[in-house]
Amino acid sequence: MTVVPQTSAFLWGDRHFPPGVVAQQAKALADSGVVDFMSQSTQMGSFVPPQLWTAENAPMAAMLRDPDSLHDAFLMTAYSHAAAPDLGISVLTDGLRIGPAQLTQMLLTLAQMAEGNMVVHVGGGEVKQTGPFGYKRSRGIKSLEDFTRIFDAFCTSDGPFDYEGNHWTMKQAFLGSARPHRPRIHAMGSGPMLLDVATSYCDGLSSAAPCAWGTPEEAAEVIAAVRKDVERKGRDPEAFTFGIFCPVLIHEDENVLDRALDNPIVRWIAATFGRIQGADWEKAGLSSPTPEGWAYFKDFLPKATPTAFIDDVLARTTRKHAEVGYLWGTPEQVAARLLEYAEAGVSFVAPADYLPVVCDPEDAAQGLGRSIACLAAVKAAAA
Repeated sequence: MTVVPQTSAFLWGDRHFPPGVVAQQAKALADSGVVDFMSQSTQMGSFVPPQLWTAENAPMAAMLRDPDSLHDAFLMTAYSHAAAPDLGISVLTDGLRIGPAQLTQMLLTLAQMAEGNMVVHVGGGEVKQTGPFGYKRSRGIKSLEDFTRIFDAFCTSDGPFDYEGNHWTMKQAFLGSARPHRPRIHAMGSGPMLLDVATSYCDGLSSAAPCAWGTPEEAAEVIAAVRKDVERKGRDPEAFTFGIFCPVLIHEDENVLDRALDNPIVRWIAATFGRIQGADWEKAGLSSPTPEGWAYFKDFLPKATPTAFIDDVLARTTRKHAEVGYLWGTPEQVAARLLEYAEAGVSFVAPADYLPVVCDPEDAAQGLGRSIACLAAVKAAAA
């Protein structure tokens, strides 16, 4: 029997709109009764290059000068929690952009707000979040290891401690003994170095589907291997949990979906993020639209991407790339796909709907409702 997965939906915050819009979204999720967590990501900008942000591709571009004016995820999470205190908190971040002591303090604060109902997905960092702002992405995985070990020390030490790590040295570090709730820490990613950190120090692993785990069968293989590694390291494999974040296109009208799958923004995101490793397109019988060795997390700088590169990638991106780069369909159809991953061992599912980006504003406003309907179908089918 399939275990009913915990569900999460993304809150979309943009500084072109009042913060109260995000709080309203959080309240809608809480009122639904089928969404367990609200997710927010510490993005410094969108996946959309400025060349593609036109009213022809995205009707909202007529109102929004850019897609990059995003709220700070940690601040907005605290703000949103006040509007929906019964929702769990899910935050995506990395171990690079905030020092481990400050990040630990922030997470313990949010975990206390949520009474422990919190999961943090921490990756090694993306170049678009790091390079333009002066962070060294090359330190990503080692900084992630530092964070996970320092976080555990802050949560378990009876007093001040010393730490000598990859990039951080601490002397008599202490954040106090009051830590009533500890959030779960998931490593976010799929590479071998990250998996080693995850199985050594984290409470779980989160990845992206179909971007990294192209099929439920692939997910099941990774999950089985990771559990074996957790057990080999003397830890409880049953206590180690798995989550997925999924780029989706959800709509009840097949004509809207048909148009979206041909939209340049939708195709661009499919080409660059639909498979995180370009070689993985071969598993779907397709050639990679991006050059050999190119990967969005280490190569994609939206504001510095030449138009010729964008045009070349889009010329190589077929309709089939878009179809296999997302989970798409009606709320019920996408729910069925998510449930297949739950059957493979995933216990936390979070669809991220990109369709509102390319819809008319009035239709886009219904996007959150479609995500809620999808997650309601997940709960109903699993139960």
